[in-house]
Amino acid sequence: DRLPLSRPHYSLLIMGGLGYTFDGMDAAIVAFLLPSARAEWGLSSGQLGIIGSATPFGYLFGAALAGILGDRIGRKKVMIYALLFYAFFTVVAAAAPSYEVFLVARVLAGLGTGAESAIIAPYLSEFVPAARRGWFIGALAGFFSFGFVGAAVLGRLIVPTFDGGWRWVQVITAIPVLMVLWWRRSLPESPRWLLLNGRDEEA
Repeated sequence: DRLPLSRPHYSLLIMGGLGYTFDGMDAAIVAFLLPSARAEWGLSSGQLGIIGSATPFGYLFGAALAGILGDRIGRKKVMIYALLFYAFFTVVAAAAPSYEVFLVARVLAGLGTGAESAIIAPYLSEFVPAARRGWFIGALAGFFSFGFVGAAVLGRLIVPTFDGGWRWVQVITAIPVLMVLWWRRSLPESPRWLLLNGRDEEA
């Protein structure tokens, strides 16, 4: 709390912000997939509405689980496993042979997104001096907007241009997560969480 913001803090902001960017992209890209999904499987308007609700539905449960697991196994592990979970089921959704498989995969991808989004802010806030914490978390939330812009670009350039473009765009939203995972391998665990769990020397 006595230290000023410095280079490590901004590095953490960028890593966490990229996670938020992909979360926003995943949430927004669904709007560009619906026409293709309707044509692929002859879906009704009701079924399209269910697809649109699938990610937020999974998000709800993922966010709730993140808090519980973050307190038990640590913030860092939840962040990494949630990203892997999200990326895996996004690829499953991209290859889905049927509406039912696609729907379940979108719910589970949303679960991973929700868990990852919910844990990033408390994780980063535990590194930041109290006097700058509000600004820092506000800046982090701003990364969501980059995801919405990225989804719009992909939806415009990829979905209508290629056969199966709606599938490929989901793969694209999952691939950059591997880069974030690589970066997060070097992330430290939250020192506050370590102290709360009696791991003073590590903290």
